[in-house]
Amino acid sequence: MNDSNPSALGSLVNIFLEPRKTMQDIRGHVSWLWLPLLIVIAANIVFQVWYATRVDVSWFADQTLASSAANMTADQLRTAHDRFSQNSMIVFGVIGSLGFIVWYLIQALYFFFAAKVSGYQEQGFGSWLNFISWTSFPALLGILASALFMLTSSSRQISPVDIDITSLNTLLFHVPYAHSGQFIASSLRITTLWSWVLMTIGLSAWTGKSLGRAAFVVLLPYAVLYVIFVGYVLI
Repeated sequence: MNDSNPSALGSLVNIFLEPRKTMQDIRGHVSWLWLPLLIVIAANIVFQVWYATRVDVSWFADQTLASSAANMTADQLRTAHDRFSQNSMIVFGVIGSLGFIVWYLIQALYFFFAAKVSGYQEQGFGSWLNFISWTSFPALLGILASALFMLTSSSRQISPVDIDITSLNTLLFHVPYAHSGQFIASSLRITTLWSWVLMTIGLSAWTGKSLGRAAFVVLLPYAVLYVIFVGYVLI
């Protein structure tokens, strides 16, 4: 979609069709960062509320506590099980959705300092938060894919792992829910890889550096995090 006068709404589509041009378009519009951010958060809140009202809460509690049950007394297990309710799941789902903001801020802070250290063109923190907000927009597709999967399923005993159909865990690894390595396996999604590609393209467009150098800057912190997570699980 070619638009000589880009708009925030048009960029929601163009970020998928013309990512390099769109990243250049949004560069001077820091205020646009709220549009993709709020859409992703709102969509995730709606989905989490829907999931909490749909899932068999007692079954969900059993699945969640399965990995730690051996280290708990019967009374402790019963107390922990009783804390699970539809309302508590909704509350934690909403809090988790708002966690997107914290994660976006952390990533924006990394790019802000990486740009300073690398001597890239001076850009404020707001610009990098805008950068993260737009390059993370593919997360919406993952939420919609999970919603479609849940819509076509008649079961109430469906774990977060089962519905996360863009996750490499669901597609390849099949680590069960609440397993110590499940978080790591599930955190890699097709939409995550897509966002990394958008970040690489966007960073290259914003700095004029090669795609290879941009990819190194983009992937370095995530590689370090995964090494730490894997080491923690294996210890």
